[in-house]
Amino acid sequence: MIRFSLLLLLLIGSLSCKKEPAAHSRDLTLRVGAADMPVWVRGNAAGGRIVLFLHGGPGECSYCLRPFFEGIEQNALMVYWDQRLAGSSRGNADPEAWSYAQHANDLRQLVLLLKQLYPQQSIWLFGHSFGVELGWEFLSTGDNATLVAGFVAMNGTYATLPWLKDVQRWVMREGSSRGDSEAVAYFRPLTLTAENAKQVVKWGEWYSRMFRVGANPQWPSDDPAFVRQMKFSSAHSSLSQLTNTAQQDRYYNELIFKFDRTAELTRLELPIRLFWGVNDGIVPLETGLSTQALLQGEVPLVRFSNSWHSAFHTENEKFTRELLKAIGL
Repeated sequence: MIRFSLLLLLLIGSLSCKKEPAAHSRDLTLRVGAADMPVWVRGNAAGGRIVLFLHGGPGECSYCLRPFFEGIEQNALMVYWDQRLAGSSRGNADPEAWSYAQHANDLRQLVLLLKQLYPQQSIWLFGHSFGVELGWEFLSTGDNATLVAGFVAMNGTYATLPWLKDVQRWVMREGSSRGDSEAVAYFRPLTLTAENAKQVVKWGEWYSRMFRVGANPQWPSDDPAFVRQMKFSSAHSSLSQLTNTAQQDRYYNELIFKFDRTAELTRLELPIRLFWGVNDGIVPLETGLSTQALLQGEVPLVRFSNSWHSAFHTENEKFTRELLKAIGL
């Protein structure tokens, strides 16, 4: 009788284990031209969904933010990709060849690779900050939009000039409410046009005042989970990020001022969701509202009322719930 009970327990344990999908783990390297870009696939393949993370920066990392996507990994496959000249990417990519088109082509090659390796999975893009710019560039180029199931964009812009004007208004408003007359006085006389923005905008001057009036007081790097991941569980290192970030001058000095996908957004025909930390001063809510107005059809804008630039960090439970809902899980 005891032997029969033990066998029954073993059988029940075996059956219950089968109900839990095995965690999927795969490391890849995407090589495009002279760039070797690491790719990590982690999570649950049973959900039939891939979330491809387009990280910010440019020059930031993807896998180092993994602690904030644990809830997604329990239900879907997360793909962490360090873009060229970002994170822990390697190779001999030429910083002078940096372009939006090249990044979009890199992303296309990755999507095609994932479709080959995981033909039963639908691919959703999740872009944050600069990753949103990359997402719009990719989706509005050729037939790329047909390769993915949809796009979730968080606190990023579709065009530089209107974004800069939103930031100017935001700093003046917040500076006034916080009594920072110097910040208000700095921004008030600025008149921005497509022709003069490159000369008018001094990034250090802008960002120092933005942060002074509360643009983003909480960073993922302040979180112990992020620090542990960086130290003990990530292929990424502060040195590799520093080395790669230092190669982004062409973006900040030239290319960002030419970025404008306004017209292209009006023609996109795929499921899109907008996520926004409403207190963000880096990419203010006004940018999210104008993005929503440009897009076709019903495009939900999910507001994170207690967040700034990175709601996946500051409101992680809500972020996880809303992202899974957006991709149909």
